Amino acid sequence: MGVIIFLSKRKYKFKTFKLIFLIIFIIFLSLILLYTKYPNKLKNLLPNALNIKSSEILTEDTLINEIKDVNKLIPLEIELSETLTVDNTYFNLDIFKKSKKITFFANCSYSIDFSTLSTNNIKIDNSNKEIYITIPKIDIFSIDIDENKTIYGDTEVGLLRFGDLRLSSEEINEIYINANDMFSKKMNNQDFYTQTLKNAENSLESLLFNLTGEHYDINLTLS
Repeated sequence: MGVIIFLSKRKYKFKTFKLIFLIIFIIFLSLILLYTKYPNKLKNLLPNALNIKSSEILTEDTLINEIKDVNKLIPLEIELSETLTVDNTYFNLDIFKKSKKITFFANCSYSIDFSTLSTNNIKIDNSNKEIYITIPKIDIFSIDIDENKTIYGDTEVGLLRFGDLRLSSEEINEIYINANDMFSKKMNNQDFYTQTLKNAENSLESLLFNLTGEHYDINLTLS
């Protein structure tokens, strides 16, 4: 009789162990499924101690290294148009007029080179989360005239001029050079520069947020 009781206790303990193991397994499996389906909600249930934040103070040297990794930033890309008039009028008289208007479209972009930055160009106010950066200039990065979008107008002729205004390949090349110069002058615009700086500030703020997990206000100025 004593042997039977002993075996029953062992059997009972074994069943209890299996039950506990099964409960733990189910809880563990449920957490995995919950994290897979609702990762953000699960993070909110975890203790605050698991939310790791850097307590390091951002320094000029650290910032320079991060910005120099960016090297050259292209903060603004815009499409511009310019119309150029090709004039083949004789003696500047309307009766001998022959001209044609050509409208060009170009994809233009600005760049900022951060490779030459030093600690002298940066001031960090960690208490107010503000950063002041002085850059030397904003560069015109590219002017790409889209020839597929070029519009050639009709030839305008005076009373004593006839036929279409035909252009040689050399003349067309010269016209494109002139158009490129026109776009370059048009890009020398304070509104475009202001927008370039604003976009660059937003890009650097995103970079620093990924680095520190904190928002810094970036203020870029030209030296």
